[in-house]
Amino acid sequence: MTLRERLWMLGYKDSQLKKALLAFQRDFHTSKSKALSKLTLLRLRKLTDGNMKLNLLSRIIHSESNGEPYRGMVAVGAVVLNRLKSHQFPNSLTAVITQPLAFTVVQNGRFWLEPTLLSYKAAKEAFSGTDPTGNCLFFFNPDLSSSRWILRLRPKLRIGRHVFA
Repeated sequence: MTLRERLWMLGYKDSQLKKALLAFQRDFHTSKSKALSKLTLLRLRKLTDGNMKLNLLSRIIHSESNGEPYRGMVAVGAVVLNRLKSHQFPNSLTAVITQPLAFTVVQNGRFWLEPTLLSYKAAKEAFSGTDPTGNCLFFFNPDLSSSRWILRLRPKLRIGRHVFA
């Protein structure tokens, strides 16, 4: 599979390959230079080998909820998929996950931790339609969150350390 094909799969469809590559590097924090780095290629392969959507959702579940109860892991996946269905958020899984300031783990690099089998199982369950949150669009850990905007959210339930709203 070519570099262009991998970028295209993830939604980076600029007709100029360099622009598409730079957008991927920006969104996934893979390079500080404009050159194609080994890290960029490695991460691009990790996301596009196998079932790309399952890989993406498993990574966000793992990095956001590793150590949480299984039901909480499924709930995190459901929130991501609820955002995908909502007109308030971007219309691709990649764009939902890389939306600026949406998920701290993308900005701080935890997104690249290798997902566990449990994370993959939770992602599959979320993809099958299981939603313990009842259509929530947000989750946060009140012990760690410092953003003031979360104060305006109306909490619906708590699973483990996460509050879903």
